[in-house]
Amino acid sequence: MARILIVDDEVHVVGALRRLLRREGFSIEVALNGEEALEKLATFPADVVISDFRMRGMNGLELLARVLSIAPKAVRVLISGHADLSGGSQSGIISHFISKPWDDDRLVADVRALLDGRGSVTPGP
Repeated sequence: MARILIVDDEVHVVGALRRLLRREGFSIEVALNGEEALEKLATFPADVVISDFRMRGMNGLELLARVLSIAPKAVRVLISGHADLSGGSQSGIISHFISKPWDDDRLVADVRALLDGRGSVTPGP
């Protein structure tokens, strides 16, 4: 069973993603900020880390850069309604970007494709 860490400072977003991905059979952990996410990764070897871009403290791009250095095999997904990627995908920090609001079916399909290929998928429309 694939392990997914969801990171967002909005509790309702974390809850929605947790419910959606649990129904699909994934093992889920959540964190409400970047520091908590890094602590969780010490005991929860995530296959995928899904992080919001805009969070208090460490933003999602900063978090995913840290994830890349400590868990380089983890797929790194940035999710946001208005992200300035600042070259994150070009530098290899981000495996995939998902826009808010997301489409449930597309998000699940993208996560599965990322797990199968352990790399990037073609962005949706």
